[in-house]
Amino acid sequence: MSGSPGQVVSEVGKRLAQPRLGKDALVKLLKQAESALSELSQSSSLHDALRPLSKSLVQNTLLSHKDKDVRLLVAVCFIEVMRILAPDPPFTDEIFKEIFRLFISEFSRLADIGSPYLTRRMKILENVAALRCSVIMVDTGCQDLVLDMAKIFFSAAKQGLQQCVHQAMLSIMTQILNEKVTQPLLDVIFRNLVKEDKGGAHKLAVDIIQNCAEKLEHIVRIFLTSCILSKDAPVNEHRKLHHKIILEIFQCAPQMLFAVIPCLTHELLSDQVDIRLEAVHLIGKLLVFSNLRFGQENQILFTEFLKRFSDKSAEVRIAAIDAAKACYIAASSGNVAQKVLKSLEGRLLDFDDKVRIRAVYAVCDLAKSNLSSFPSELILQAAERLRDKKISVRKNVMHKLVELYRDYCEKCSKGTAAINTHYEQIPAKLIVLCFDKDCESFRPHNMGLIFAEELFPSPLSPKERAMHWVEFFSYFKSQHVKALHAIFSQKRRLQLELQAYLSLRAKKEESSDEIQKKICASLRKMSASFTDISKVEDCFEILHQMKDNNIFKDLTEISKEGTTFATVRSIRVILVWSF
Repeated sequence: MSGSPGQVVSEVGKRLAQPRLGKDALVKLLKQAESALSELSQSSSLHDALRPLSKSLVQNTLLSHKDKDVRLLVAVCFIEVMRILAPDPPFTDEIFKEIFRLFISEFSRLADIGSPYLTRRMKILENVAALRCSVIMVDTGCQDLVLDMAKIFFSAAKQGLQQCVHQAMLSIMTQILNEKVTQPLLDVIFRNLVKEDKGGAHKLAVDIIQNCAEKLEHIVRIFLTSCILSKDAPVNEHRKLHHKIILEIFQCAPQMLFAVIPCLTHELLSDQVDIRLEAVHLIGKLLVFSNLRFGQENQILFTEFLKRFSDKSAEVRIAAIDAAKACYIAASSGNVAQKVLKSLEGRLLDFDDKVRIRAVYAVCDLAKSNLSSFPSELILQAAERLRDKKISVRKNVMHKLVELYRDYCEKCSKGTAAINTHYEQIPAKLIVLCFDKDCESFRPHNMGLIFAEELFPSPLSPKERAMHWVEFFSYFKSQHVKALHAIFSQKRRLQLELQAYLSLRAKKEESSDEIQKKICASLRKMSASFTDISKVEDCFEILHQMKDNNIFKDLTEISKEGTTFATVRSIRVILVWSF
């Protein structure tokens, strides 16, 4: 079609007014209009030239055409007309609503990045942002369309978007919020802000909040304060998630929470355990995310948080311990960190055994995380729980201290830790458990296994093991030596009994009832050195029936007094493989 762009647009507008045009004719005409419109700059003098096209475009047959290709081209032509005739496009409020509905329909397909129409859809989006069409949407009362558009933006963002598309969406949402903030729209933003998947939708929500922090602050404050203070307010999904919302906003626009944070004291003082529990979880995370600055900046709230370490609910006290562990890992220096650690220390003497166990675990884990800076004297306080009145506490503390000492030895071997007098006192604390008659796990045989198999990392050389033995043996008093003697005495009895058994077995050619009785008695004596006597006795019976003489040769070698530690370990590997 010849003529200037304005003439082409005018002519196309007239032809589009013809009745019963087929799809092919419509597509051809609309593409001609699209091409000509793209050559026109913004000018109010083009009203007359664009009038025929504007009138044709608003026909219901085009606005709601069933063919998606036609609808897309109609949308492109609409946005071009709006661009050229801005700020006064010739459409009524009702027509604008239909136009926006058409635009939003196209936005829903923005996630289809493989579509040949993506460029046109992006052009519509970018022009809607540039022309501030969203302001018209708000002014014409299209709040339902605004919500639909916001949901579509987040849905598309979830699939991943080009940066220019993300920026256009962000610009549109910012314009809308600067005009009018509504709770339903805020709910849509919150829903995407607290998503577990921190993808494109979450990023869009974060960027919107950062862009509109000042505008949103008032309504966000009212909403969050209501969630915290109003027990009787209607509960919706976002009221249940207000802690997550606070946590997310704290990370992207903390200034919005200036008036909200002090209200959290109300939750810490609640008479409902679950509310106090969730408040402790939240404040612990706020402390961690701020590297404990939060405690310095909100001292009244932080003081109340520390009181939760002595809360009447054991569940809350355990939550406080977990929070303390995370806090100290995040930042181990400063006044706040020391107060947190002091509160944790107090729970080592808690009246609830589960809390005491959790406190010991936290202390040991913190020591492992940073051996050089953690106050090692606190380890000895944790080790005192080996004398706890509850067997469950003593067992848990034993295993945790063994784990810690093993980690300490490994770090010493690697050169990342130095010999520490407090850590070297752990074995002395452990060995006296041999005198505990209430628990099978503390019998001399089991403690001997712990010292032989669990106390040191398996790759640790005999020389390094000996070095640590020399170190911790220097802390042994008479009771520790007595316990060690009990372990060695039992080992010696087992060794001698094994030698006796092997000697009897070697006389099988001289089989007699008397020798068989002696063998059975020997197996029973060896079994008595173990915790599960009946099970071990069955295992010894199976061993006795085995025909592989190499196994018994290896056992003979192990039971000799002069066999080296290295030889015993290598034979053990062979025996385990054989069985």
